[in-house]
Amino acid sequence: MSTRNIHVNTVSYTIFVAGKKKNTREEWDVLEFSSLTELKKYRKSHPEKMAFSYSYALSRGVDTQFRHINIAEADHFKQFLRQIKRAGLDIRAIC
Repeated sequence: MSTRNIHVNTVSYTIFVAGKKKNTREEWDVLEFSSLTELKKYRKSHPEKMAFSYSYALSRGVDTQFRHINIAEADHFKQFLRQIKRAGLDIRAIC
């Protein structure tokens, strides 16, 4: 019986949400989520506030310069979901 190594190239995604109060020089607070379900659960308990600016990003990892490779980026959650769909990703697979 022989054994061989099978390499499966799986992509893991990370979701980043940045937020800060509008018209301030504050730095962005950045949260990291490993699944869309986790993000939706967080949003239920922490809804967006009108006095804040938000930015959403879906990263598939980092390049050789350690910069995130973003597949989808948006300033609003619904736009973010549309960007994910336009990228051809199954939203349910991001979990």
